[in-house]
Amino acid sequence: MVKSYFLHGGTEVFGLVASNTSNSLFDGKRVFVPALEDVYVWDVKRGELTGMWHATGHYHPVTSIARSPSDPDRFAVGYQDGSVRIWSSKSKTETAVFEGHRRAISCLEWDKDGARLASGAVDGEVIMWDVAGESGLFKLRGHNNRITGLVFLSGSTPVSDPSSSTSLPPPSTHLLTTSQDTYLKLWDLETQHTVESVIAHRTESWSVTVIPPSSRSDGQDPDGNVEDPMFLLITTGGDGEAKLWTLSSNILINGPQRASNGQGFKRAIVHIGNLALNTSGAHGKRVSGATAHHYTLRGGISGIAIAFQVGDRSVEVWRIRSVEEVKKKQARRKKKEAAKTRKSGEKKDSEEKKDTTDAEQTVTWLDRLCPWIMLRGSGKIASFAFPPTSNLALFPSAERPAELQILLALSNNSVEVMSIPRPTTSAKWASLEAENLYKVALPGHRTDIRTVCLSFDDQLLASGSNGSLKIWNLKTQKCIRTMECGYALCGTWLPGNKHVLIGTKDGRLMLYELSSCALLQSCEAHTGAIWSIDLRPDGKGFVTGGADKCVKFWNFTAKKTSVEPVNQDNSDTTSFSQKTLSLSMSHSKTMKMSDDVLGVRYSPDFKFLAVSTLDSTVKIFFQDTLKFFLSLYGHKLPVLDMDISFDSKLIVTCSADKNVKIWGLDFGDCHKSIFAHEESVMRVAFESGSHYFWTVGRDKLVKYWDGDKFENIQTLTGHHKEVSSLAVSHNAKFLVTGSFDKSIRIWEKTDEPLFLEEEREKELERLYNQEENEQADLMAVRQQKLKESGKEGEVEEAGAVLKQTAETQMAGEKIIEALNLAAEDLEAFANYQSVKASMKDPAMAKKLAPPARSAIFSAFNNISAHAYVLKVVEKVPRPALEDALLVLPFAQVTMLLTHIDHWISKGWSIPLVCRILFFLLRTHESQITATNGLKTSINSIQKKLSTRLSKHREMVGYNVEAIKFLNQSLDLQQQGKRFFDDPDLKSVDEIRGMIGNTQKRRKVVI
Repeated sequence: MVKSYFLHGGTEVFGLVASNTSNSLFDGKRVFVPALEDVYVWDVKRGELTGMWHATGHYHPVTSIARSPSDPDRFAVGYQDGSVRIWSSKSKTETAVFEGHRRAISCLEWDKDGARLASGAVDGEVIMWDVAGESGLFKLRGHNNRITGLVFLSGSTPVSDPSSSTSLPPPSTHLLTTSQDTYLKLWDLETQHTVESVIAHRTESWSVTVIPPSSRSDGQDPDGNVEDPMFLLITTGGDGEAKLWTLSSNILINGPQRASNGQGFKRAIVHIGNLALNTSGAHGKRVSGATAHHYTLRGGISGIAIAFQVGDRSVEVWRIRSVEEVKKKQARRKKKEAAKTRKSGEKKDSEEKKDTTDAEQTVTWLDRLCPWIMLRGSGKIASFAFPPTSNLALFPSAERPAELQILLALSNNSVEVMSIPRPTTSAKWASLEAENLYKVALPGHRTDIRTVCLSFDDQLLASGSNGSLKIWNLKTQKCIRTMECGYALCGTWLPGNKHVLIGTKDGRLMLYELSSCALLQSCEAHTGAIWSIDLRPDGKGFVTGGADKCVKFWNFTAKKTSVEPVNQDNSDTTSFSQKTLSLSMSHSKTMKMSDDVLGVRYSPDFKFLAVSTLDSTVKIFFQDTLKFFLSLYGHKLPVLDMDISFDSKLIVTCSADKNVKIWGLDFGDCHKSIFAHEESVMRVAFESGSHYFWTVGRDKLVKYWDGDKFENIQTLTGHHKEVSSLAVSHNAKFLVTGSFDKSIRIWEKTDEPLFLEEEREKELERLYNQEENEQADLMAVRQQKLKESGKEGEVEEAGAVLKQTAETQMAGEKIIEALNLAAEDLEAFANYQSVKASMKDPAMAKKLAPPARSAIFSAFNNISAHAYVLKVVEKVPRPALEDALLVLPFAQVTMLLTHIDHWISKGWSIPLVCRILFFLLRTHESQITATNGLKTSINSIQKKLSTRLSKHREMVGYNVEAIKFLNQSLDLQQQGKRFFDDPDLKSVDEIRGMIGNTQKRRKVVI
């Protein structure tokens, strides 16, 4: 009989505030931050998690987030596998999935009307998506490195909406892109070609931001060019400078223009100057981000702020001064210079000449840009963001913030919101200091998690890192205690679940009491790091092993002590020291070893003590006499962890040599050596009451093993960095793992049975799909390199958006199965009709039974074959439809065309049918034209489709006019409400009196 196991699955993830894999967004109240494969929504004022966006079965980290300008509740999220998902913040569900990139998404940008989305990837490709139609429009190839910036541009004015009093944003006609290949490119979205390419920086280009001429507060260009208003472009790179460029609006509207001398064309993008920034940090002179923000503050104060991320911990904020402010400053400077000149005794004519030359000076962009403030975060800054201006403009002037706010997402798993003081005209801009308004840091560790341990009732979890010890409630996944500690390397709960013992890197033992959140005792236990702690089975003491080559034994005692409170981040109460009877620990004896001690473990029967040392061996001692019993040798590298089974018969060891060995404690024989992980195996632990055990490693995997049959039962994926700690529950229903990605994950046992053969088949299928994707990526990279070298002709700047995945192949196979099943059904029915028509006796013809249909048709209420094929096609996700249709052989394409003819005649799903038809005609044009049997079908489709499309167009036009009418009615109602809500509105009698007086004045005596 085949043995079955129980399936485990990931259920909860906590300990995360914000990861540094993507940018973050801020709307004034909430922050939208990446949390590995999820997106978290935090209320920064209350410090609460209000939303989490998780795609089921998807574990690739988030790499980019963008918010729709037309719909604030719609977000685009890019992932490391190249997929883009559209999320609704209200329903917390994904509405569309786009698959087109083969590498990680690096940048996302919405069109102004929210209808299109541009995505840039690490491989240098840019894809334009139709969000409403859920399809890829085209792919732009021009960069050969990571895309770092995307900006939509439009040279036209806003379009007035006839259905309402508002104006629609102008349609975007061009796209601006920057890349780490140093290029700044301007694309024409209609022709899908490059208009102009400029080398922006000597090294990588990291960002681009644009200030349109219509968005400037004073509406003035420094050069005073009214006929051709200029866009201001600001790019940043690795050379420590921000470069200023101007972009001609006329070229965006009218296309390339001849130069004034008649030779060549005018440059659309012109470099006008550089800004020297304060760059420092580990990344050298890199300026990794730039954002222009149009702010509106209380009191009607508005302007444009430009923020640059310089170095690791700083954001430098500049502002754009008005032309009048610059001229006033120039006038003051001129007066000072004139005063100095008079004192020096120079002639008046030289002064007059200088005055005239100064008056002739024009105001440039470099004159208008001035520093505002330097912001410094409490940690390394991953990204920064301003709240959108559209949100603040809706509030009355009195309710707007008095100061500008900015979000800093830090790399240490925290976020903070800072308030920037109002700009000053003083030259001492560096004296301004920002105020830290809000900070979300409590629900996570600042550094890597090194140890996790469960309480004896499996209700609480303790996690330790460098500087903090946190206690978690496993039911709510909330942090209930935070205490300061050293660099925690190991820890354990004490009996009673009221105390936690921590061993640190500097050799200290720290005993904490949870009720008072106090440090009861701290002692210098070892002269080196304490790598392992294990409780005695009787609960009266414990043993420690350290890097000082000592194994020390400790006993628990009770004594009167003065309890000092520990700084607790999430407690506002103040505790005072007091004399109380508390738990303490006392050293009893020490056992010297020849090498550093990496692990210690008691056997459950309290008979043996196992000690692993740096010489890659494990020594077994009798715990009462400490006499040597066995030596377990065989590992090539040191044993990092070990555990003994519940019956004290097996001991399992894991090592940095990537192997796990299972030993017998009777004779010390090695039962099995297993190559367990691709990297070092960090932790191992038996499941309570069985010989099943768990391992975690630096390869980010969690594995489940059968210690009797030496089989890998299940492999769990989810962590994004090495898994450093492991804790198995005492009831064997779940386990907890901690990782260097600062996340803590709970894996629970389900009631679903697991069979090893099925699990191996799933793993092989995953490996096959992974290898297939890797080969496709390599082929794409090779083709790109060949095209760049010129061996395959010119590089095509635009192409179709196609990406074959396992999901699209399965969708194509389902369509093929549906077509074959429908063909069999139609053929059987046609044969039935022919046989029935050939029968001479009508009575016998009526008695002839129709052919038996497939059970699938009966499951769908005995629908027709044509309707069944349409139902299967409609279930294919819209973004993957074209990729699924590419799987069809031409024989199935001809079958599908016959179904399309029937669908059009019935008027079923005309938009979807047209999309399928046009794609098939574009893809198989040569084969369709060469097939004589398809001419009648194509002609029939053409005649029927023109009629259906005209009816569909009339229906769409009717609906559009109805929507316009409803919008106009709504505007009239709102205008009437505003009129009657006016406090200055006169009463009816007053209005009648005013009308009577007017009529009297109009009377004229002749």
